[in-house]
Amino acid sequence: MAAAFALGAEGVQMGTRMVSAAESPVHQNWKDAIVAGEETGTVMLNQRHSPALRAIKTDRSSDLRFAEHNVFGDFGTPQDLYFGGDMNAAIALGGEVMGRIDSVQPVAEVIEQCMNEFGDVLGRMADAYLGG
Repeated sequence: MAAAFALGAEGVQMGTRMVSAAESPVHQNWKDAIVAGEETGTVMLNQRHSPALRAIKTDRSSDLRFAEHNVFGDFGTPQDLYFGGDMNAAIALGGEVMGRIDSVQPVAEVIEQCMNEFGDVLGRMADAYLGG
């Protein structure tokens, strides 16, 4: 977050982190896949179409990885993924950041931790570049 702000951003996207949050209504299987996943556990889909998207590597997403057509027509049955936990029923979206997510936490803890880390990094930057 600090790096993004240092480059001029006014916010950051935390989709994968929020999908894995305790309050997220998605099935526990999806949350567990994020927590167990590594940075290399995702695939890029729709590389030749818009929008491109990143998904957790499953049989379904791996089969669509090099598709020449827009994969939105092959998205599947999201209800079976979201609420039934069938990780191959639909494309389970998720980013490489899942390799840094090691637990399911309440949203309040996620935000607090993010803000604390942001403040720590800004403090270290101020000390390093502005002399404290």
